[in-house]
Amino acid sequence: MRTHTAVLVILSAAALTFSGDLAAQSSPNPAAAANKKTGVMSGGIPDLSGTWNPNFRGPEGLRLNSWDSSDPFAAHPEQAPMTPWAAAKFKGVRPPFGALQTFDNTNDPVQRFCDPPGVPRIYMYPWEISFIQTPKAVYILYEYTKVWREVDLDRDHPKDPDSTWMGDAIGRYEGDTLVIDTIGFNDKTWLDQTGNPHSDALHVVERIRRPEHDKLELTVMIEDPKAYTKTFSATKMYDFTTEPMGETLCAYSEMKQFQENVVDKTQTPPKK
Repeated sequence: MRTHTAVLVILSAAALTFSGDLAAQSSPNPAAAANKKTGVMSGGIPDLSGTWNPNFRGPEGLRLNSWDSSDPFAAHPEQAPMTPWAAAKFKGVRPPFGALQTFDNTNDPVQRFCDPPGVPRIYMYPWEISFIQTPKAVYILYEYTKVWREVDLDRDHPKDPDSTWMGDAIGRYEGDTLVIDTIGFNDKTWLDQTGNPHSDALHVVERIRRPEHDKLELTVMIEDPKAYTKTFSATKMYDFTTEPMGETLCAYSEMKQFQENVVDKTQTPPKK
């Protein structure tokens, strides 16, 4: 509780500082006011503020479940451009979602151990995201598991970054787009719900823009020479929402109840 409170205080203070800096830089004229409506802050910085709800279902309600635009619904995940190392790891996955979905002895690290989903898989969940922009960093808040990322705007990657769940993220603005470059991942997470693996050489580039006031566009590029023979990418859309974020946590007790009350009953044949 103390940690969560401290984080909120820091983020709130940073946001207030940024608002003050922007106010000092802007001039009180109609053109500046109009910029807010077009999703641009003073100084030409894109305004990503607000809460965003994922809207990435395809035909017949199929959920986009892959970062490979050639197979957006992961209908054939085995055809991804994997190296032999990644293909061997993929043969053993038992995901609860996607083309290979099963709840029987799943080895999904999130479902089984409540591990963080990592980046970019965290965007695959149908929960909201939000942004807090400051002069030196952008903070991304995720409704799912209540985690947050710090994207620093004023530094480079360390030469030898530690391996972490969310990676080392740095960012920059390119016109109307926030570009996030992330390295330094461990290899304990999956890229998506289907179970596509990655190595500690994973390099993720996110491009986030607001093409319309009520629309947010996220494009994710994957590069991992240990796991894939080529880079690939996909784009997902979000809608602006006024719905507040809820509590969506991974809890062992709830996982156990779900396993016993739902999974076991559907996977175990009835007694004769």
